[in-house]
Amino acid sequence: MKNNTKAFILTGTLGILLLFAFLFVWTAVSYQTEAVDTESAKVSIIGEYTTDGESWNKIQSSNDFINDNYETVTFRGRLSQDIPKNQYLIISMCDVWVEIKADGEVVATNHYDTGASTITPGNSIAYVSADEIPNITEIELTISNPYTVFSGFNPIQDTLNRLTVGNKDTLYNDLLKNNTPAILISLAICFLGLFAFTLAGLLWKNVMIRNIALALMAITGGVYVLTDSIYTYLPLWIGNPVLCMVFDEFAAYLLPIAAFLYVRVNVEDKRCKGYISILIIVSILLTMAAVFLQLFGVMDILKSQIFVFPFILLGSMGSTICLIYEAFKLKSKNSRAVLISVCPLVVAGLIDFINSLTGFTQDRVFIRLGLLITVVIQIYLLLRETREHQKELLRYQELQNEMLQMRVSIMVSQIQPHFLYNSLTSIAQLCEKNPSKAKKATIEFSEYLRRNMNSLKEQAPVPFESELKHLETYLSLEKMRFGDELNIEYDIEATDFLIPSLTVQPLVENAVKHGVGMKEDGGTVTIATKEFDDRYEVIVSDDGVGFDTAKKPNDGRTHIGMENVRNRLKTMCNAVLNIESTVGKGTVATITIPKEEI
Repeated sequence: MKNNTKAFILTGTLGILLLFAFLFVWTAVSYQTEAVDTESAKVSIIGEYTTDGESWNKIQSSNDFINDNYETVTFRGRLSQDIPKNQYLIISMCDVWVEIKADGEVVATNHYDTGASTITPGNSIAYVSADEIPNITEIELTISNPYTVFSGFNPIQDTLNRLTVGNKDTLYNDLLKNNTPAILISLAICFLGLFAFTLAGLLWKNVMIRNIALALMAITGGVYVLTDSIYTYLPLWIGNPVLCMVFDEFAAYLLPIAAFLYVRVNVEDKRCKGYISILIIVSILLTMAAVFLQLFGVMDILKSQIFVFPFILLGSMGSTICLIYEAFKLKSKNSRAVLISVCPLVVAGLIDFINSLTGFTQDRVFIRLGLLITVVIQIYLLLRETREHQKELLRYQELQNEMLQMRVSIMVSQIQPHFLYNSLTSIAQLCEKNPSKAKKATIEFSEYLRRNMNSLKEQAPVPFESELKHLETYLSLEKMRFGDELNIEYDIEATDFLIPSLTVQPLVENAVKHGVGMKEDGGTVTIATKEFDDRYEVIVSDDGVGFDTAKKPNDGRTHIGMENVRNRLKTMCNAVLNIESTVGKGTVATITIPKEEI
C-alpha cells in the first residue's frame, strides 16, 4: 500500500510538471500563430562611427565591436529600413547609457536623474515612433559603456544587435520565441525544488532541514536562470531601470548563498560547518552591502561583482574541499553523494566566471546546465534516500516487534509456574505461622508481578536503582523459599546509570536456581556494581556448582533467556554480557556498559 502511495505521488507530480510544460509551449505557439503581425525586424545603422572621440570610420558590421572594450561609440547615418506607420524603433538599453537624436533633436535616452541610485544605467526599453524619425532622416546614436572594467562584457554590440522595428507587442513575441527553452528549464528547476520539499513532507511524515535547503537552492537557481535569460525583457513588467538590474543581480547573489546553506546542512565535521557558516554570513553581508551601496549611489551593483564573485568562487572551492575531506577522509556517504551532485554546479560557475573575464561566449549557459544537472542528481538521491528511509522504517518496526517479543519472553521466563507455586505455598504456610510476615510477603509478591508486567511497556533503559529494587523484591521471595541456604550480599558502588529493564534479574535467577540452589549446603549470591572512567559494570556472582562454558548444557532447557538479555543489552545501550564459570567453584556474569552510550 505504501509503495502504491509513493508511486501515485511521484507519477502525479511528474504528470503535473509535464502538463505544465505542455500548456506553456502550447500557449507560446498559439500566441506566435495569432500574432503574426507582431514579428520584429532587425535594423542596423548605415553610415559611420567614432570611438572614444577618435576619427570617423565606415560601419561594416555590428560584429566590429565584439571584442573591443570602448567607453563611448557614436554612430551617425540612417536606419537600414524605414519605420512603418503605427510601429516603432525599439531600443533595449541594457547596462549602457544611450542617447538617440533625429535631425539634432533627442528622441530617446536613458539619461535620467531620479536620485543617487542612477549611477547605473540599469535596464530599460525605449520606443521611437515613425513620426519622431521620419523616412530618410539622419540619426545619431551614442552608446556609452560604464563597465569597461569587464573585458568580456560587450554591451555596445548587444545594444546594436537588439535594435528592432515593430509594435509594442513584438517583444512579448520575441520573448516566447527566443527564450522558451530557458524559461521551461527555470520553471522545471523551481518545480523540482518544490517537488523535493513536498516529497519529503508527504513520504517522510516530517520536513527535514536538508530537503528545505535543497528546495531553496533549486528555487533560487530557477529564479536566477529565469531572470538571466529574460533580463532584457524585465522592463516590460518592471518600470524602474535600476530595479531591473538589482533584481537580476540579487538573484545571482542568492544562488551561491543557497548552495552554501545546502552544503552546510549536509556536512558533519564541526570545522567544516563553522567554515561554511562563515561563508554564508559573509555572502549575505556582501549581498546586502552591494544592494545598499547601489541604492545610496556609492557603487554600481554590477561593478560589485568584482568583489563578490571572486569571494563566492573561492568559497565554492573551499566548500568542495570540505565535501572531499568528509567523503574520503571521514568516509561519509552523504558527503560523497552531495559532492557528486554539486560538482556540476561548481564547475559550471567556474567556467562562467572565466567567461565573464574573457567573453568566449555571449551567454552564461554553463551555470544553467550545471544547475539543472545538480538538481536532477539531487532529486535522484532524494528518491533513493526516501526508498532507504522506508526500508529503515520497516526494519525499525521489525526491531520493535522483536523487542516486544523479547520483553514478553523475559517476563514469561520470570513468572514460571514453579516459582508461582512455591511462592504461594510459602505464603500460605506463613499465614498460619507468622501472619505479619505473610502479609509482607504477599505485598512483595504483588510488587514483583506488577514490575514484570510493567516491563512490557519499557522501551528505553531504566535507572539501575529501579532494577536493583526489583531484584531485592525477587530475592526476598526466594529467600523465603530457601531460607538459610541462600545468602545475599550487595556491593553497590555505583547506581547513577541506565540499564534495560529485567536484564539483571535473569542472571540473578540463574545464580539462585542453577548455582547455589543445586549445591547441597547452599551458597552466596553477590550483586556488585563498579564505575570506571569509560564504563560501568554490573557483576552477579555465586559460589554454586558452576558449569563448563565450553560445553552446551544438556539440561532440557532452551536457554533463550540469556540470548534475549544479550540482544537487549547490545541494542539498547551497546552493552556486553560476559559469563565465566568453573565447575565446583561458581559463576561470574558481568555486564559492561560504555559511558558514552548512557
